[in-house]
Amino acid sequence: MEPVFAPDVPEGVRRLYEHRPELFVPADAPRPKRETSWSVAPGNTFGTLLVWIAVCVGGWILALIFMAGFLPTAVAAWGAVALAGVAVLVTGGVFVKSAVEDRGHKAVRLQHRKYLLPDDFDDDASRLLGRAQRAVKTVLEATVTQRGLLDDVKNELVLPEQLWDIAQVLREQTVLRARQCEVARGMATAELEAVLGPQRRALSLSVEAIKRKVDLLDRYADRVRSADAALRAEAALEDGDRYIELLARTEPAGDTSVVQGFADEATALKDTLTRSINAARDAGRTLALPE
Repeated sequence: MEPVFAPDVPEGVRRLYEHRPELFVPADAPRPKRETSWSVAPGNTFGTLLVWIAVCVGGWILALIFMAGFLPTAVAAWGAVALAGVAVLVTGGVFVKSAVEDRGHKAVRLQHRKYLLPDDFDDDASRLLGRAQRAVKTVLEATVTQRGLLDDVKNELVLPEQLWDIAQVLREQTVLRARQCEVARGMATAELEAVLGPQRRALSLSVEAIKRKVDLLDRYADRVRSADAALRAEAALEDGDRYIELLARTEPAGDTSVVQGFADEATALKDTLTRSINAARDAGRTLALPE
């Protein structure tokens, strides 16, 4: 399974996970602190700056000696001033960079708990979330979706919200399952069972409710796949004229039932595509967000 992001998380943060997943921390971990070169490695940063200043000063002195030997005095003086100015500006930039937080760290820190990682879920929750993610991906990447044939369902709005809601509930189920296992360790007593029994039933009801939601997503994805298959078949049928021409050129007095079959199939396929699209829309509307 992949990480799940809240719908309002910027696309740049989602892409960041692909390149720097080590920056992201589980939901139960504390919010990451602001990190700069000074806070992470102050000794190394100070040493690096000292070396940089020494290089700048040494380079400026060598350049001054060179210019004094080969250039007029006035030109050498202005050249020395210009080089000193450049060195000061560059050194200032180095200081600022060492005090500024890395953009990746900042993005992850600000969006903490607006994303859930695979490590945030136990095996049961991961399986359900994986099914939901695959169903959502199927719908959003389908040709019928890309062509706007399901626009009235508003998949781009509804499905990310549904997926995030499911992920949050599955995360809470994971935490409570772990908590129940921890509390149940050791000797069982009537008092303990009196507390844990209702809690287990409540958790079981929640799990069944999420399974029903995931089943709805699966059914929607199946309907969309069927509509996509009908759409591909319709595209393939557009080549029918070429096959008719091929038969006319090779079998002028051949069996005309094949040609009639193309026409019959076109009519039947049009009805099938319409039914498939309507079925997908009906399934999608069951997932609509409340007004």
